Amino acid sequence: MAKKHTKTEVKPLPTKRQLSKHRRQQRIQRIIYIAGGAFLVLLIAFIGYGYWNVQVKPFHQPAVKINGTVYDMDYYIKYLDLYSIGKDATGTATIANDLINIIQGSAAVRRAAPEIGITVSNDEVDSTLKSKALPDEQVYRDIVISTVMINKLLQEYFDKQVPASAEQVDTQALLVDSADLANELRTRLIAGDNFTSIASSYSVEPITKNYGGNLGWLAKGFTNILLGDLGNSALKDIPFTLQAGEISQPIFDGEVTKSLGFWVVQVTEKDATKGSHVRGILTASQHDAEEVRAKIIAGEDFATLAKDYSLDSASVLNGGDLGWTNESATQNRTAMSIAQNLESGAVSQPTGDTSVQTKGGYWLVKALDRDDDRELDDNMRQILISGLFDKWLTEKMKSVTVETLLTEDQKSWAINLVVKKRGG
Repeated sequence: MAKKHTKTEVKPLPTKRQLSKHRRQQRIQRIIYIAGGAFLVLLIAFIGYGYWNVQVKPFHQPAVKINGTVYDMDYYIKYLDLYSIGKDATGTATIANDLINIIQGSAAVRRAAPEIGITVSNDEVDSTLKSKALPDEQVYRDIVISTVMINKLLQEYFDKQVPASAEQVDTQALLVDSADLANELRTRLIAGDNFTSIASSYSVEPITKNYGGNLGWLAKGFTNILLGDLGNSALKDIPFTLQAGEISQPIFDGEVTKSLGFWVVQVTEKDATKGSHVRGILTASQHDAEEVRAKIIAGEDFATLAKDYSLDSASVLNGGDLGWTNESATQNRTAMSIAQNLESGAVSQPTGDTSVQTKGGYWLVKALDRDDDRELDDNMRQILISGLFDKWLTEKMKSVTVETLLTEDQKSWAINLVVKKRGG
C-alpha cells in the first residue's frame, strides 16, 4: 500500500519590509530592557545612598582626635551608651558634655599605667567582655582595659601610698579681708565667742563660710587632697603649727580666692539720657580701696591708679572706664549702683562686692584637737587613695592631646539616639 504523502506548507520568506520591522521591534525591546535595568540600578543606588546617608554615614563622621588617632561617632555613641546606663535624657546629656574628657582620661590611663607596671592581659579583657556580655569591639576593649587598669591602680599602687595612721589636727578656719578685722575676731574667739557662728557670718571664703569653719580632721601630708580647692593655700600647713585649743595669729595668704572685692567709683559726667559715665577700681581689700581713694582725692591720675591697682580685667586696660550706667546695667552692678548716688566728679567710699572674686586674705585657724599618730579610718583612706589617683590622672592627661571634632548638633543627635534606644 502506497504511503500517503503529507503536504508540507512552505511559509513564505519575510519581505525586507517585514524583516526591517521585526528588527526594529527587537531593538526597541532591548532599549526597554536596558532602560528598565538602568532605572532599577538608579533606584537601588538612590535607596542605597539614602540608607548610607542616614543610617551609615553619620556613624563614620569623626568625633574626637586623641594623640593623632581619630575616633568616629560610632565609637562616641557606644561610649556614651555604656557610660550613661540608667540615666534619663538629662543625665545622658550631662555625661555627653563631659564624655570627651572621659575618653581622654581613659586614653591617658591606658598610656601611662604600664609605665608604673600596671598592665592588663588579653585574657583579662576577653573574660571581662564575656562576663559583661559586651561585644568584642575596639571601643569596649578600650573601656575594659582602662577600667581594669584604674581598679589595679587604686588597689595595687595608690593604696600602698596611704599609711594606716598619720599626724592629724581637728581644724576650724575662717578667712577675712583685713588684718584689723582678723585681730578683732581673734579677740572675740579667745573671749569665748562661737567659732562656727563667726565663720558663717564673717568668712569671705566659700568653703569655710558654708561649713561654719569646720574642716574636720586633717592628715599631715594629705591636706592638699582633703581641703579641695583650698589644698594649695597657706591653710594646708597652719593647723600643724598649733597646739590643741590654740587659735593662730592672723596669717596673710596672697593666693587664696575669696568672694569679695572693694570698689572705689567716680562719676565723670552725667547725661539725662545716658545716665552717669562711670569709672572704677576694684581692689582685694578695704585697706587697699581706702589707699586708692586717698590717692584719687590727692589728685593722682585715676587711669594710672586703675592700671596699678584694679583687679577688674574688663576695665583695667581702659583706665577703669566702666561706661554709662544705662548701657552697662548688666555688668559691674555694684559699681553702677554706687554711681547712681554720686554727683559728677565725686569719689565713692570703698564699697564691698560679694559678686566678684579676688585673691588675698587673712586666716584665723583653731586646732580643736590633735593626735600625732591617729588612725586613718576606711572612709578617709578611700578619699586619699582616690585623691592621689585624681592628681596623677590630671597630670598624665596633660600629655594627651585632644581635639574635639563633633558639633553640638552631632552631640544632640547622639544623645537622642541613645535615649531613644532605651525607649526614652
